[in-house]
Amino acid sequence: MIYLKTSVGIELRGEDMLLSSLQANFSGGAFTHFKRIANYQACNKEDLKREINQFFKSNGLSKDHVVLGITRKDILLRYLDFPSEVEDNLKQVVQYQVKSFEPTEESNYYYDHVLLSNNAATKKLNVLLAMVRKTFLDEQLQTLREIDIRPMAVVGSSMGLTNLFIQNQKDLNDKTLILADLNSSGFELVAVHNGAFAYSREAPRESGQSWSDALLREVSEAASRMRLASDSALEKIVVAGESSESALEEIKTGIPDCELLKNSVGFTMTDETKEHIQEASSSLGLAYTGMARRPFIKMNLLPSELRVRQTRWAYVPTVVLGLAIIALLGWAASYKIVINQRIYKKLDAESHGNNRKVKAVNDLRGQLEELDKKVKGLEDLIGKRDLNLDILKELTEILPPDTYLNNFINRDGVITLVGLSGSSSDLIQKLDQSPYFKDVVMKAPIRAQGEKDLFNYELKLEK
Repeated sequence: MIYLKTSVGIELRGEDMLLSSLQANFSGGAFTHFKRIANYQACNKEDLKREINQFFKSNGLSKDHVVLGITRKDILLRYLDFPSEVEDNLKQVVQYQVKSFEPTEESNYYYDHVLLSNNAATKKLNVLLAMVRKTFLDEQLQTLREIDIRPMAVVGSSMGLTNLFIQNQKDLNDKTLILADLNSSGFELVAVHNGAFAYSREAPRESGQSWSDALLREVSEAASRMRLASDSALEKIVVAGESSESALEEIKTGIPDCELLKNSVGFTMTDETKEHIQEASSSLGLAYTGMARRPFIKMNLLPSELRVRQTRWAYVPTVVLGLAIIALLGWAASYKIVINQRIYKKLDAESHGNNRKVKAVNDLRGQLEELDKKVKGLEDLIGKRDLNLDILKELTEILPPDTYLNNFINRDGVITLVGLSGSSSDLIQKLDQSPYFKDVVMKAPIRAQGEKDLFNYELKLEK
């Protein structure tokens, strides 16, 4: 089986590390491999690195699309309301809000946000803010770097699990769905209400308490927090996690309408991965989040400077597209020759025919003209060269490491650059020295923003 896309989810779940791979082609997705490494922190680093490398190599998996999941207890979630007028500057408004949660240097956070809804009636924006302490995430990323893993994204494990759960759900409006991720000591309960990620909380299972009582208690708490009407019905309660299958019968004594997550997953599986689908649910959800074009919750807690890593494989799609266009042009040219030959033969044979045959010849000529137009259009398309990739590559090479762009605009060779830098005084000189650029001017005064300077330059293409 040839797969066009591959994504691997890694969940750090208590003392264990869980890895799941999701691979897809035109026919759909497949849950292909799963591995659980028990007590990974106690393992020798070299042995752990060797074991993980073997997992990727033996299964033909790439490390370029890895999504790291962190547990709910390590993420701070805040639901924020803003006036709808701030939507255009929402990123900056959220940034100010985050600073209010950082009283000391030791309490700094990495964060991301997602717009849940824009209520036209109340003129309010509902925003979900997720934050994780920098010291904690830096430690997790360093652990992964030591075993040659550099994730492309970091999200909450429950967010990945929710993305997996929601993928096959129809029409979420006016519905409340409950998802519970069960482990040996407790569970995390997630609620999706009216098409939005409305609630998430980690709860313990008290000694001697049944699973059904623990879940009913937390569902009642969620309904209270979300202010659900007393007559509001839950659409579905679904359980996942390593303890879910053994606890299902006990849960059904108090919650009859409860089912396992594997009944909602639409991916194909091998017999081996099917056995692990419940315990692999969160890590599989992370893999799905890294592959989906439009996941239900699109969030990334990875520091911005670590998100973009160009490798030689980044140009593969462009090369493939170029070869496809060339092949299409070759096919079009040969097709035109074949059509011409057929038309000329038909004209010779039917030169003395009736009006109907003459009309048929004219129709064929019309087809030929249309084909010529299409071929010319393809030739014009392949002849045009988009310099944006070259420009961005040049900027990546000449800008200092502590500089990153917030905005890049190219209008007919006039480029606007907006971003943050710790060495803004050197930028104009570096840009002027590039063979790509000229006439570098400052569009707005440099302003301090945090530990960096906000700059806004305009320059022109040299060629």
